[in-house]
Amino acid sequence: MFQRQGAAAYKTNLSGTWQVLDVMGRPDLRLDHVIHVAGTNGKGSVCRAVANALQASGKRVGLFTSPHLVDFRERMLINGVMPDEQWVVDFIQRVRSDFESAGNVPSFFEWTFGMALVWFVEKGVDVVVLETGMGGRLDSTNVFPQPLLTVITNIGLDHQHFLGNDIRSIAREKAGIIKDGVPLVIGRMRPDAQSVLLETANRYGAEVHYAGVAGKTSEDGPHWPENRATAKKALEVLNEMPFGRGWEVPGLDFITKSGHDGRWQWLKSASSGARILLDCAHNLDGLTRTLGAIQNQDFDMLRIVYGAMNDKDIHGALSLMPRQGTYYFCQTHSPRAFPADELFNCAGKNGLQGAAFPTVEKAVLAASSEAESNDLVLVLGSVFIVGEAITWNRGRE
Repeated sequence: MFQRQGAAAYKTNLSGTWQVLDVMGRPDLRLDHVIHVAGTNGKGSVCRAVANALQASGKRVGLFTSPHLVDFRERMLINGVMPDEQWVVDFIQRVRSDFESAGNVPSFFEWTFGMALVWFVEKGVDVVVLETGMGGRLDSTNVFPQPLLTVITNIGLDHQHFLGNDIRSIAREKAGIIKDGVPLVIGRMRPDAQSVLLETANRYGAEVHYAGVAGKTSEDGPHWPENRATAKKALEVLNEMPFGRGWEVPGLDFITKSGHDGRWQWLKSASSGARILLDCAHNLDGLTRTLGAIQNQDFDMLRIVYGAMNDKDIHGALSLMPRQGTYYFCQTHSPRAFPADELFNCAGKNGLQGAAFPTVEKAVLAASSEAESNDLVLVLGSVFIVGEAITWNRGRE
């Protein structure tokens, strides 16, 4: 009902967000404790890990993330629980007429963000962990002038048509969440991105805290060690704040991203015994890390289910794919999906062999049915691809 695609939904200022918050009664003014997280890769895992730790310490935690895998309500959780469907329906029916009266047509993300804040206020959360949708400076989540803490994870090339064509330009957009005197935690990243963040932090008087690199945790995937280290540093900074009593989070050696599905997630094996792995990797940095980690897995044949959105670097992604393996090219139900037939043709020019399938479900079913006992089925390419694979998996449980 409210979703607009690509450039039609992008705004060069936060006026739409402010209008949404005004109509909804300014819920942002009733949320005192906010942790704001940006980055290209890893921000969702960091948000989930921080939220899990705060919840384990007895806090009532609102978590806002995007996109969702299966259910729209995944974007707004309180201690891991989604709002009731009826609450969402009633809320939209109640507020929609107010927007119409004001002559305002919010974007899907603006609606969702405002709705989440209202729910968090209604339920009386102690702290909100916010993940930016895209960028930072112009993201709807960037409305809190004094969050407790800002965190910026790895910065890579993604959404270049909105954020800029090089790392420094993208880093400047991410740096837009840095605030006057608010501590900043930065994860492991390229020096050119880090230099931009440090320049901005210096200008705003924001104390910078560097996340280290944690030890190996292969069972949780190649991205988790640095994301875990970033989450741990964020929690350590919270503990050290002047009002620290009441924000102290014990057990920082046992940080978990439990509940953050679709990222290096193993499904129930195929009937032949072949293992099935899901990963949301879609930009070049994420694909490089995931595909590199796959080389450490033991398998006879690699079967890759792959699809992508039409605003991604398709040729760049295909150039990274291993030449040895069988491919099952597919497309999601989203209107932004890159057509499977076109993907198949592009892949052939890159020396990749396989077939095209009209849906994710058909592709995953074919890959798992054809896989032999020691094969590995890898599903990747976008959050949408993985979300539909999870739906397929639930249907066989």
